[in-house]
Amino acid sequence: MSVSIIVNNPQQPSTPAKKRKITPSAEQFLWHNRHVLMPYNLRDQSNNITEGELCSLLHNIFPSTENVTQPCFRGYLIFQVKQLPSAPWPLTVGGLPITVSETRSGRGRALMFPRAMPGRLSISILQRGFDATNMSDKSLRQLAHDVNTYFQLNLPNVHIIELMFTCERTFFLVINDHVELKTGGWPEKIANYPVAYLHDKDLNRPTWIDQPARQEIVPQPSVGIVDDTAYDVLRPGVMISSSIITGHSHPATLSSTAGVLVKNPAGDSFMTAASHAIGNSEKVWQSRRPAETIGKAAVEIPLTDICLVELEKSISFSTQTFEASDGIVPQFTRLATSGDEFGFSKCYLNSPYTGLLDSVIIAKSIKIQAEGTPNPTEERLRYVVYDWLYHGQEEGNIRAELPGGMCGSVIWNDEGVIQGFYQFSIKEGPWKGFSACVSASEVVESGYALAA
Repeated sequence: MSVSIIVNNPQQPSTPAKKRKITPSAEQFLWHNRHVLMPYNLRDQSNNITEGELCSLLHNIFPSTENVTQPCFRGYLIFQVKQLPSAPWPLTVGGLPITVSETRSGRGRALMFPRAMPGRLSISILQRGFDATNMSDKSLRQLAHDVNTYFQLNLPNVHIIELMFTCERTFFLVINDHVELKTGGWPEKIANYPVAYLHDKDLNRPTWIDQPARQEIVPQPSVGIVDDTAYDVLRPGVMISSSIITGHSHPATLSSTAGVLVKNPAGDSFMTAASHAIGNSEKVWQSRRPAETIGKAAVEIPLTDICLVELEKSISFSTQTFEASDGIVPQFTRLATSGDEFGFSKCYLNSPYTGLLDSVIIAKSIKIQAEGTPNPTEERLRYVVYDWLYHGQEEGNIRAELPGGMCGSVIWNDEGVIQGFYQFSIKEGPWKGFSACVSASEVVESGYALAA
C-alpha cells in the first residue's frame, strides 16, 4: 500500500523573510506518516470498509489489526488492534481522523467522544428546520436559540451552557453543574439526531475561561524549541507578550500568539489577539523586546476572548504566516462568515510553540453566554460559535498536548479561509486532547474583515 504525507494546499513560493528564525522541533517519523492516503474516498459511505480491497488496505496500516469499524455517518475510523503500535500514529487515514485501541485491554482510545447520559427515548424536539448536510454558524446559532427556548419553557431548572454537534451527527448538551443528570423529561433527540448530556465540569476547561479577570498563562511546551525571536515584521504566529500585576504587585509576563490583521468599515486596522493574555496596561510587545511597545488593546469582542490591538504606526504587519518546511506559504483569503457551510475537515495553525500544526475539526458548538447580568433576558444572551479540533491520539502523537501560549493563533483551512482563533486545549479528563477555537464569524459579526 502506498502512503504519503499530505502537504498543505498549493501556495505561492516563499521568500527568506517568511521563514522562522527558530523552528520548533518536530518528532522524526519512522514508518508512520501524519496522513495515510487511500485510493478511495472514505467520506463516501458507499465504499464498504468491511470487505474487499479497501478492508484489506485498512487492516494493513497497523500491525496486529483485528478490526476496523466506524461510528454513525463515518465521522472517523476506529482501529482495534492486539497491541498498540509504536508512536507516532497518523492523524488521518483516507482523509478521516482515527482512534486506536487494544481489543482486549481497552488501552488507547476506543471512541472519539466520551460516553454521556442519553435523554428519554420518547421525546424528540425541533424535528424541522435543521439540515446537517447544509450547516452554517448561522443555522447552528438558531438551533441553539431554539433549544434554549425549549428548555426555558419546559425545563426551566436546567441551565444550558453549550450545544455541541459532532462529526458523528450527534449532539452533546452541556448543562450547569448544579443540575442533577437524569433522564426525566429531557429529549432523546434534537433535530432528529441523538443527544447526550454532561455537566460543564466534565469538559475540564481551563480555570480562566469563565473568570472575568485576565489570568496569567505560563507556556509549558513539553518538547521542542520555542520561537521567541523579535521579528522586524509582525505576522500571524509571532510570540507576543503583555504583563499583569499579581496579588503581590509584582508584574508577571503573559505570552500568547499574534493573530491576523483585520479592518473596520472606516478602514482602521487592528491585530487580533487573545483577550485573557493582555495585561492591565493593555500594552503589547514582542517577547525579546520588552521595552518596545508594538501596540495597545483597543477593542474587545464581548465573551469571545478576542481583542483587537491597535498597532503603533512604526510597526509593519504582514498577513502571511510563516512558510512550512517544504517552502509553502499559506495564503489567507478571508474570514469565515456565519453563512458559510461548514464540514468536519482538516485545518492548520502556526504557533511559536509548535511551528505548523495540522488538525481536524471534529465538532462545532454554540456556547450560550450572558452579557451584563447573571439573570439576563433573552435579548441579552450571546451565542458564541466554537470549532473543536483534534490533533491526534495522545498515546501515538507527541503533538496532542498543546501549551497555553498558543492562544490567539490563527486557524485556517485548505482554501485559505480563516476558520477561527485558538483559545484552549483540554488537559485532563475524558475530553483530554480536544482544543477549542472561537469562530472567525464572531469577528465578522462584529463588523470586521480581513485586511489586505
